[in-house]
Amino acid sequence: MTTRQNLNIEKHEEFRNYLIDNPEKARLSLECKAGRSTVHVGPFSLDGDKVDRSTRHYTFPFGAWREVEDLIGHEGPTDRIEPVEMAIAATAACLINSISFNAARLGMDTEGLEINVRTTVNPRVLFAIMGPEEHGSCLGKIEYDVKVSGDVSDEDLVTIKQLCKHSPVHGMMTESISVDGTVARA
Repeated sequence: MTTRQNLNIEKHEEFRNYLIDNPEKARLSLECKAGRSTVHVGPFSLDGDKVDRSTRHYTFPFGAWREVEDLIGHEGPTDRIEPVEMAIAATAACLINSISFNAARLGMDTEGLEINVRTTVNPRVLFAIMGPEEHGSCLGKIEYDVKVSGDVSDEDLVTIKQLCKHSPVHGMMTESISVDGTVARA
């Protein structure tokens, strides 16, 4: 067994080969439920098989920062993670996975991998001062820096930059993704 950076390379290759040989398999179905200030993440499905265990149930408190909630008149302001913060946090986490899973397989030393993600937000669309068609002007460019303290060559750095583009969250942020929603009485 070959292990690099806590990844069993043989098992990893076996899974990659499964994905290559079975393009219709290994689909994940994800779902979250939200209330006013919390989002609940729980079960998911892998190839139609539901995975539901207590360790998969997470609750995230969403809202805004106490100072912002106070400014907008929210009663009982409290610090909560802002949804755009969670989106850029998810971008950072997915970039780490995309790089780590593949760099280890390719024999690159990405020990000490660190990613910094940042953007700006103009809240005018959120507060219906501007229309939804103005999201592009209200959401700043998402920028990230990848720092690798491991022993990597210049060619490795070029490969790592390319591996960032394999992150599904990176794809959600950079590609036009179809989004559909319904509204109904509860």
